[in-house]
Amino acid sequence: MKRSTHLIGWILLSALAAYLLWAYTGRTAPAVSPQLQLDTTFVVNADSGKGNVIGINAWMEPADYTSGEHFFAKLDGYMNQCKQNNWLHPNTVVIFPEYIGTWLVLSEEKNEVYNAPTLEKAITKFVITNYFRYIASWFMSPDSATNKVTHSVFATKAKKMAGLYQDVFSRLAKKYRVTIIAGSILLQSPRIKNNRIIVKNGSLENVSAIFNPDGSLQPHFTRKAFPTADEQPFTKRSLPGEQPVYDLPIGRTSVMICADAWFPESYQAVQQRAPQFIAVPSFTPSENSMQRSWMGYSGFDAPADVQKEDSGRISLREAWLKYTLPARIRPLNTPFGMTVSLRGRLWDLGTDGELIVYNRGQVICPRPMQGASMVCLWLN
Repeated sequence: MKRSTHLIGWILLSALAAYLLWAYTGRTAPAVSPQLQLDTTFVVNADSGKGNVIGINAWMEPADYTSGEHFFAKLDGYMNQCKQNNWLHPNTVVIFPEYIGTWLVLSEEKNEVYNAPTLEKAITKFVITNYFRYIASWFMSPDSATNKVTHSVFATKAKKMAGLYQDVFSRLAKKYRVTIIAGSILLQSPRIKNNRIIVKNGSLENVSAIFNPDGSLQPHFTRKAFPTADEQPFTKRSLPGEQPVYDLPIGRTSVMICADAWFPESYQAVQQRAPQFIAVPSFTPSENSMQRSWMGYSGFDAPADVQKEDSGRISLREAWLKYTLPARIRPLNTPFGMTVSLRGRLWDLGTDGELIVYNRGQVICPRPMQGASMVCLWLN
């Protein structure tokens, strides 16, 4: 009996050793070779000395998330292009898209994760190779997370993600001496304390941080208030009235994360602070989705001012122009605004999205490019 027990123990230890050897090998990152896929740049207005806002529709691929250095190199490529265009000045603000930091969840994983044909297979490989930490996150996930798989994946890497996100955007802001609205990232119960992003066990939130030209953080996150139906099973919503208005070099600035820009409550919440600029980092999955029929609001009832017959009748692109920033900004008398979108080839997700500029009543919305695009809006 004793010999049998020892044999079983030896077999289990051998199996565990074999698993750990497999799980932690094959994680050698490829050489850093960022591909910007930059198709087009746009300039709106002339430099009047009052500052400018740069919107970057970054093109991202799984390889850009293999490590913090890969992520930095990709975004640094876009920033360096802005520098070459002579767009970067002390009163410049740069906007990156929604979810640009989210895929840091897969940093430093096995190479099979990045080469997986679908996101589902990439996540499956992630779960298998991080099984014990993943299971711990599963049991600690809140009851509000009905999609425990997705919640647990991000909870497993929450601290790592927060550290990489802060390090990369802080370095970029400091290197180029500009203010950066760092798109968004999914983090667990995040807060900013003593100039550090802190996460703890709890609900996932879709948040955006702002980095100052010295690399420091603005003291508050913007938190997504209207997560879509796809996000709600694993993402906690905030209240529109909790959103900060930031004092930036271009003036008071509000950030609305993607779907928030569709709701009048978002604009009413910041109206009294009279923002001079509204930034909308966004992400729209699926190729060519802007050309398809708009199917209405996702996860929430449509506001009272939305024409119900538009659902299924107009395109998603037309709906973005009719029911988001270009239309809803006007009652605020806010002179400027911008929507930027994440582009790329992220497994089988597909991406689309608009680059929308609001310039004192003028709406500029070029057709989506095949790759990345950038715009420089000079304030006047």
